[in-house]
Formats: sequence, C-alpha cells, structure tokens
Amino acid sequence: MKHSIITALDVGSSFIRAIIAQVGSDGRMEIKGIGETPSKGIEAGIVKDIQALSQVIQATIEEAEKSADTKAANIFANITGKNIITHYGDGRISIPKSEANEPGEISHEHLDQVINDAKNKSVSILKGFDRLHILHGIPQNYIIDGQDDIHNPINMNGFQLNANVYNVFIDVNSIRNLSKSIELAGYEIDPDNFILNHVAVGRAVLSDDEKRLGCIQIDFGGGTCDISLFDKGILRKVFVVPMAGNDISNDLAIGLKTTVSTAEEIKTEYGVANSEFVDKNIEIEVEGISGRASQKKSQYIISQIIQHRLEEILTECYNIAKTNYMPEMITAGVVLTGGTANLKGIDTVIADAFNLNVKIAVPDLSMINGMISNMDDPSYATALGLLYYAKDMDTELKPTGFKLGQIGSMKFVDKLKNILKEI
Repeated sequence: MKHSIITALDVGSSFIRAIIAQVGSDGRMEIKGIGETPSKGIEAGIVKDIQALSQVIQATIEEAEKSADTKAANIFANITGKNIITHYGDGRISIPKSEANEPGEISHEHLDQVINDAKNKSVSILKGFDRLHILHGIPQNYIIDGQDDIHNPINMNGFQLNANVYNVFIDVNSIRNLSKSIELAGYEIDPDNFILNHVAVGRAVLSDDEKRLGCIQIDFGGGTCDISLFDKGILRKVFVVPMAGNDISNDLAIGLKTTVSTAEEIKTEYGVANSEFVDKNIEIEVEGISGRASQKKSQYIISQIIQHRLEEILTECYNIAKTNYMPEMITAGVVLTGGTANLKGIDTVIADAFNLNVKIAVPDLSMINGMISNMDDPSYATALGLLYYAKDMDTELKPTGFKLGQIGSMKFVDKLKNILKEI
C-alpha cells in the first residue's frame, strides 16, 4: 500500500469525529490521531448550513492532525439521510469462451462488469436518475448458465453470468453539499469515498455468524436510526428513520424548560429508557435557560419523557423492519450501536418492542493499535467502520485529503469542481 494513511470522517448530527490511522504491512491499523467536535450545520444526515458544517469539520480534522503529528489523507466519510434510494437490478454478461469452445473462467473483472451492468439498468429505470449518485451495488445472488444461488463465482466456468444486485443511491445534492463542506474546510474527498453509514457500521460491529444467521442492525445515532437487514451473510436491505437521540434531547429541553445541551447532559447522566425502573423520589437539579433559576425535576418524569419519544421512534423502526423480514431470518436478533445505544435500559425496551434478543455492540478492535482507550463504545462504530472499509479496498489508496494549497495544483481538485458545477 503506497499511501498508508487513512482518515475516517464521521459526519454525525451530534458529533463530527475524525480518526487518522496508519496501515501497517501486517494489515493492522494504528490510530495516530483523533478529533471530536459537537456538530453544527447537519441534521438527520442532511446538510443545513455548509458554512457552519465546514467550520466544525475543519476544527475536528485539525485536532486529529495535531494529536497525530501528521496530515490527514485519504478521507473516507459516511453519508445517510432520507434521500437514500434503493433498487434491485439484474446484471448479465457473457463470459469469453476458452479454447475448444469451452466455457470461460469467471474473474474479479467479470464480477465488476456484471455488477456495473445491474447498476446501469437500475439507473435507467429510476425516475430522476440524472439526480442520483450511486453509493453501492451489493450482490445478492449470482447465476451461472441458469444455476441459481451461487455465492462466489470466482474461478467457476460458464458462458453467461447473471447477478441480482441491491443498488443504493443518494440524491446528488447530498453528495454535493457534503463535498463542498469538506472542501471549504480545506480538505478533499474523492466522490467514491462516501460510504453508506449502514455499510460502515456493519463492517465494524457485526460478526460473520450474525450476518450469516440473520440480524437487524440499528445504528441509533443523534439524527437518524439507520436500519440494516442481514441474512445469509449479505446486506439485504437498508432503511433510514429520520428520528433519533437528538429528538429525545429536544423533548427533554422543552419538558424540563432547559437548554438542549443541558438536556443532553441529563439524558446521558440520569436518563433511563423505561420509567418503571426509576425511583419516583429521586430529584435532579435542572439548570434554567439564560440565567433563569434552576428547578428540581423528578427522575421519573425525565424518564417518562425519554420513554415516550423512544417508543415513537422504535414503533417506526419496528413497522419498517417487520414488513421486510420473516422471523426465521433473524436468528441473531437485533444488534444495536450508535451513541444513543448508551442510554440506560434501551436494550430491554428494544427487546420488548421487537420480541428479539438485543446486543449492544462495540467496534471490533482486534486489528487496531494505538489510541484506542475510548473506542470500545457504540458511538465509534461508524468511524472505525470507515477505517476498516478503506483498508479493505482492493484499489490503491489515492493521495487525497491534504489541505488545499499544501501540495500545489492537484487534478482531483479540478475534477471535484467540475462535478460540482455539473450537478
């Protein structure tokens, strides 16, 4: 790997996180630097203020660079939001015949070709396809000369290869606005380095058994609940619920007559997902707004506010999930991650809502060294998943991510500007 520095940029609705890592010759990653800043300018995955977002991105990456004593490079960022669109496409290609008119051997190049064919067919079918950017084409099943349910056709022989592909698109404005926010912060990102949040999280927290036996992955963040359905080792479907932890904090701020930041602190320190398990006699001192007098509020009332909004969010998540899976597909239950997964008792509430066992998952740190003391936490799933995804890429990493002006004129800058002009 020529360029061994990778930068993960987790653009969340609660926090922006940047992690700079170096990939060793043994494939392990060493965390060199970390930056974290409260979010501004983005809500539920949608950019609302490019200037505000660019400022916090700049501050976050610069913090990571300072602790790493190296510059950010090869930036990979997550993306989510209600503008995600999915479509199943069928690809088909002919495999060149070998000698004596025998079936040809299928290579990685053939897989790329059949997946791209499926992507192109989806694009041509979808309304407004010219406004879509494709994030991922996820193969569901391969067919060789009519033989179905092939998991990995590499090195097999055949005359024709078909693939059913789950294509994930996003509105180009989402890519444009996030790209511009990063560019205004003084950094670069290749458009192909935007990764669906669901994909990044799954790479960080799911075991092979969980993916094979079937599970519902829920990344319960600040702005969205990102739901993924896995079965037989494959990501089958993704959904975005544009409600999450920030909605709980906003309800607390209104109900307790305090600031959102104070409400967030109260939720983190004293919040309980199920008010039945809270002592009604416990009271919490709640700071007033803009110098107003503080008040004492019952922890029971606090938890009731949390529980009411949580049940609304989980009802939406459950209704989406139940219409898209059969119970026998979900042997491994629910895998919960994201910052809101740290809410006390949330796993039992979700278990009751879904009638499935629930695991609160932290990122896999088995291939990571360095500054990892605080990373065994659900809130780091996306950032570490981005690092794993970047490392797994077969193509050589490109030297992007440097601050504009540091390395002179770069072709990618012109490429990105041209893309943004055309959108």
